[in-house]
Amino acid sequence: MPDQTPRLDRLTRAATAAIGAEDGTHWGSACLVAPGWALTAAHVVRTAGPDPYRVTLWNGRTVPARTAYRLTGVPERGPVPAESDIALVRLLEEDVEHSCVWLSDRGDPPSREVRAYGWYSAGAGRAEEVLEWNGVCTVAGNDGPYSFRLGPQTEIPKGASGGPVVDLSLGALVGLTKASRRSSEGDIKDGGRAVRTTLLREFVSPVVVDPDHVLGPDPYHALICAHDRWHAERDLREGWPEVQGDLPGNGLPDSPASWSPGDRLELFELLAALPAPEDPTLVRTLLREVFHDRVKFPAATSLRHWRDGHGEIHQHRMQFLIEALPYLRYAKLVALAVETTAGAAPVATELARWVRHRKRRLGLESDVSVDGIALPQRAEGAFNLFGGRDSTGPRPASTTAPVPPDPLEGVEPLQVTALDARPGDGPSVLLELEPVLWSASVSFHWRLRVLDPEHDDDAVVDAEDTGDGIPPDELPLRLQRPLARLFLQLDTPERHTPLEVVLPPEHFDLAVHHWLPRAAVTDLDFSDPSCWPLGVRRQVVVRDASRRGRGDTQWEMRWKDTAAAAPLRALPTPPPGRVLRRAGLTGAEPDQVPVVCRPATDATGREVLRMALESGHGIFLWNAGAHPPDGCDERCRSFSGHAAQLLADAGSAAELPERLRVLRERIHRRDPHAYWAKPLALMYDDADRPLPSPTGILDAP
Repeated sequence: MPDQTPRLDRLTRAATAAIGAEDGTHWGSACLVAPGWALTAAHVVRTAGPDPYRVTLWNGRTVPARTAYRLTGVPERGPVPAESDIALVRLLEEDVEHSCVWLSDRGDPPSREVRAYGWYSAGAGRAEEVLEWNGVCTVAGNDGPYSFRLGPQTEIPKGASGGPVVDLSLGALVGLTKASRRSSEGDIKDGGRAVRTTLLREFVSPVVVDPDHVLGPDPYHALICAHDRWHAERDLREGWPEVQGDLPGNGLPDSPASWSPGDRLELFELLAALPAPEDPTLVRTLLREVFHDRVKFPAATSLRHWRDGHGEIHQHRMQFLIEALPYLRYAKLVALAVETTAGAAPVATELARWVRHRKRRLGLESDVSVDGIALPQRAEGAFNLFGGRDSTGPRPASTTAPVPPDPLEGVEPLQVTALDARPGDGPSVLLELEPVLWSASVSFHWRLRVLDPEHDDDAVVDAEDTGDGIPPDELPLRLQRPLARLFLQLDTPERHTPLEVVLPPEHFDLAVHHWLPRAAVTDLDFSDPSCWPLGVRRQVVVRDASRRGRGDTQWEMRWKDTAAAAPLRALPTPPPGRVLRRAGLTGAEPDQVPVVCRPATDATGREVLRMALESGHGIFLWNAGAHPPDGCDERCRSFSGHAAQLLADAGSAAELPERLRVLRERIHRRDPHAYWAKPLALMYDDADRPLPSPTGILDAP
């Protein structure tokens, strides 16, 4: 196998550019990824804002440019977090001839060896001169999901930031240089960091810096299509696929049974002519079908383009005796998925024809495996607030619970459509908030996981669990970006991913459902659901932190019985005019759900909630607002009566999270009939989906 390093070097250098001010000051580096588009680190072009600057190509040509897109979370000064340090740059001159780097479609970590490229200032009296640079680094390890460490084999010069990092085993762009070599405590040096190019998948809805130069409603999909079309036109000879074919990270040696870089190039050209997947879960659904549902693809993995699904196949492809089979099965499924989409039928037909042609080289064995594959059945039917799936008309009002007189006679309640979503029927986001015990004031560490019934990986996907923690009033802003990233990956048009908040009982009242999903929103726009508080658009429930990682027979048995009970009855806790006794909670019937009119911050309320948990209750309602200072009054009776009616109207306990979300949406839309539920909170601690064990004991620093 010939050494392809010189050819790979030539291709990458031709797609590496320098970025600087119009006065010639060098800022950093970039790589060209599609005609007229360059990719760089956000910190390189941060100070420019929407103003123009210049990009110098490998041949010395200087082209004016502007930042078109970046991600949220880029501060005005100081270090840029890895999850935000990427930006798309638009060249402002039309029809500029330039090369493009090959962007990896893989989502797994890079190989052991990479080569970084860039430009740096010569200095020493030659300040305006920039010199080309590249160097080989080992990958020292992942640095969270968005970046990786570069070993100290090569010192990265100042000015190389934003330049391409190419995987030497794949022959593909996998990262951008983020930070150069630095000294740390004890004079230990590392090689630096690189931002993973999978961050590009976040450009589904990025911050638009220059509205005059945009890629359309889905910038990521448009950019990838332009990238793949360019390579399909230019790489037929002496291009990236020819070099990649001799590299070890691109599958088996070329044969009819293998899947070659040339196959990939042809398929990507066809995929580039298709519309984007109809929802974020479609690609993952097709992949599961490719592997006969034997491989689980984590819900936290963002698969936004058909190309992304192709990249996920590589690490599982050898489950088939013929390497090309899973790729052809996937391509056939994509053709089936888009054949009924408006305007896509001709391309779907061409894609199916290409699959048939490529399949003939494999022999008859593949006919059933490829020709026999069909789209998986997708769930149908809508959950109706008043009657379960496919129900029509309201459910007759129950008379089993007392309802206070309605002071809003003649005012029609607002009708809100319920979503077809029940806890455990798909992925949910788990937010663990753990108080920092050594902090002088209340503060929290946080962790995020994805609970997916089709995948048993509940590993932490993001966290901030060191230091002195975050005060409660800073949590909404700090968690906006991490939560938004997960919801963007998991939400579908039919289902908004639930949020389950894990807290100790004394902090149950933390109003996570009021948090706003966007940092820029100052006045809620009632016409834009993406600006609504979290609990208005998606189910937000509370879970008990003390139940993490341990079994509880009483909890499990009561959960099973309550989940099967219908209708539900309210169990006022404590009973009006009586002393609360544990026996009253322990001996509750399966259809009885505790309703507490006091918050967890109230000493009595906290004791009541603690006793409910110790009695095995996984479901209860409580008033997280202020309690009358002189004891229960008419407000408590009204709250308890409405809560009792809510329980009686529910077809099962599984409906409660969505019914509460509907109430919160009605409140947001200013329906006075729903105002009673403003302080309402729901404990929904599903014993069938126990919480993961804590990741470790946190010690004081």
